[in-house]
Amino acid sequence: MSSAPLVSIVLPVFNDESTVSAAIESALAQTLSDVEVICVDDASTDGTVAVIESLAARDTRVRLIRHEHNLTAFQSRRTGILAAAAEHVLFLDGDDELTVDAARRALDTARAADADLVGFGVAVVDRHGRTGGTYEGRLQPVHRSLDGTGVLSGLFPVGRAAQGQLWRYLFRTSMLRDAYALLPGDLTLPRVNDLPLMVLVAALATSYVSIPDRLYVYHFGRGGSGHDVDSVERAEFYASAIRSIDSIRPAVDDLARTHPDPALLAECFESVRLSIIGYVCSQLITRSDAAVLDAALAHLHTVAPAQDIIHAAARFYPATLTTLRFHTAWQGLGERPVRSILLATSTVRTGGVSAVIASQAHYLQQAGYRVTVVARNGGNDLDAVPDGATFVEMTGRGIVARLEEWAEICRAHEVDLVIDHQVLYTRYWPEFALMARAEGAATIGWVHNFVARPVYDGDDRLSLIEQCSSTLARLVVLSPLDVAYFTLRGVTHTSYLPNPPSPLLIESAATTVTKSSPAGRLELVWWGRLEQHTKQVLELIEVGVQLQQLEVDFRLTVIGPDWDDLTAKKFNAESRRRGVGDRVIAVGPRQGRDLVAAIDAADAFVTTSIIEGYQLTIAEAQARGLPVFMYELPWLTLVQGNEGIVAVPQGDAASLASEIAHLVADPVRFERLSAASVDAARRALSYDFAFLYQGVVTGTLPAEFSPEPTLDDAAELLRLLVFFAERGRGSAGAGSRGGSARSARLWEAAAPLGRATLQRFPGLRPLAHNMKKRLLGR
Repeated sequence: MSSAPLVSIVLPVFNDESTVSAAIESALAQTLSDVEVICVDDASTDGTVAVIESLAARDTRVRLIRHEHNLTAFQSRRTGILAAAAEHVLFLDGDDELTVDAARRALDTARAADADLVGFGVAVVDRHGRTGGTYEGRLQPVHRSLDGTGVLSGLFPVGRAAQGQLWRYLFRTSMLRDAYALLPGDLTLPRVNDLPLMVLVAALATSYVSIPDRLYVYHFGRGGSGHDVDSVERAEFYASAIRSIDSIRPAVDDLARTHPDPALLAECFESVRLSIIGYVCSQLITRSDAAVLDAALAHLHTVAPAQDIIHAAARFYPATLTTLRFHTAWQGLGERPVRSILLATSTVRTGGVSAVIASQAHYLQQAGYRVTVVARNGGNDLDAVPDGATFVEMTGRGIVARLEEWAEICRAHEVDLVIDHQVLYTRYWPEFALMARAEGAATIGWVHNFVARPVYDGDDRLSLIEQCSSTLARLVVLSPLDVAYFTLRGVTHTSYLPNPPSPLLIESAATTVTKSSPAGRLELVWWGRLEQHTKQVLELIEVGVQLQQLEVDFRLTVIGPDWDDLTAKKFNAESRRRGVGDRVIAVGPRQGRDLVAAIDAADAFVTTSIIEGYQLTIAEAQARGLPVFMYELPWLTLVQGNEGIVAVPQGDAASLASEIAHLVADPVRFERLSAASVDAARRALSYDFAFLYQGVVTGTLPAEFSPEPTLDDAAELLRLLVFFAERGRGSAGAGSRGGSARSARLWEAAAPLGRATLQRFPGLRPLAHNMKKRLLGR
């Protein structure tokens, strides 16, 4: 060239022997001939240098600068910029090309607008030679022009995935040098080495224009892009992108002292940083081999704090949370003071979990906390929303939309802590916990049934809780035996708390109750929801049949709403079919005074549930002086040491009927049972729930609520897991192929507990082997 070049084209190259010739030829073929092509070789070990030297010998516009040691493309670009003779610079990677009019079109645009930066379109070519696609779409210019601080906010909008490829722009050379001057002279960046520089350039630039023409041809899959993560070393390479963006924080802080909008600069930088963390997380999850994923994500947590990883994934790549939930570190409650608490459920209605939420809301509000109740589904009874609580019903569809809605709820209500009452009933609670954590709120999971419920149901919810327990600051269960299970399985941040008293229980405790022995017909009562699967309501009919055979004069009134698998109409039809239609009668729901009157008209409460977490109706019945006759539920704290309860083995309706029949003939026993019931109800009310909930919220719950498992606990858990595996939903007949397959699956679920138990209590080995034989039919 006889005169100074108009555009310097800088090529950082490293082992690009097979592609660099095409890249340089595309630069030399420019319709703007006044260009220089500065090739900076970063200590290549192949024939790259020979190819460049051959081209330089043919065309003096090609210059070769060599690094003695590999310093990464970041330093190669610095070398090229410092050597550039032109006032404007284009970047070209050694495995890409420029279109023939790229330099002329970009320079003409820069001169016409006197712009610091010119953006242009990019054509993306995949390994099969195809162009187009979503990635190509994302690389096209968005803004026609930007000025002042709008350059930074326009090129790096807060909350959007960062795009910082240098080869998408023509630069004013002096601005690039100013950006490099902000950084250490020896800085090397193995991964994402262009974005850090681009952020600084966008902060320095005062004018930007763009043209839609696709002037750059990017070959996706060459170089370091698009490769699978098949080793820990490659995972470390991907994760080094985070260190790249972290490396410019001092420069950003320095620049903020003179920047016209330092707050914007800080906000944009943090958004870019989180975007890169989210991108790395997404790439590791989507590209890692199964054998590498654990190690890859473990390494990621050494590069970025767990909360930043969660925040980044949730904000920019929420679909990754479904995998990240299995690979996140436990963080506890954190140090953030709690002022606003969110109580989460599926649907708000009367009874059950909703009653617990109403009580919790009452105690938490009394303690000075703001309470928001969120229902993840529709069909809510607004009359059941706790007084004083804000209510939100979620409407989003699809997990990503719902997670984004969840984050918005947490922000809008300034939530500091979530208490999620659905961890035993939904599959996506870990993602919600991670999203809440990203917004600064820890999550406490509340389990409302005995730990064997998933085994009985035949699903994997129990495994999900164990595997994703680190997403929860604490797991709250309903009995010491539940604590024992999770502790043996390694979930040590588990505590138990009884359910709070219902309004009926509180009201009953305020009155003096005395019951007389029945003189005529024995009046029995049951109330709850007509659910067959767990409450076994149809067993009440069998108890009635047995009482009739014993010639007991009785009536059993069944109170409660229809449920998913049973209605009062179906119940009564079955009762008539069994010949006790005039003695065992479902009367539908009763509430308030009507329910109290029905209870007080009864002599005893009968329950045939097979599994419960905390059967509040037992305490309510006892508060009205009723003796309780039930199938055994030995884990319930309500029944332990309770002299007002008569329990028989599960499914033994004949024994239950016999015990009830004895009540008629023994007035002294009736009065003793009734008095013991009243005493037991008083004990159920003795907890200081305001104090206990405060302990849960602040992490100061007394140690007695997190007891260490005992040998007896382990033996009882193994026995109960066998029982519920055998009695669970979908159990096939003995010896059937379906039954064997299901038993094998259940053994796979129970085996981890068995192994954990035997490590702590080797003496239980015979019981564990017996359990395996019974489940597998061996």
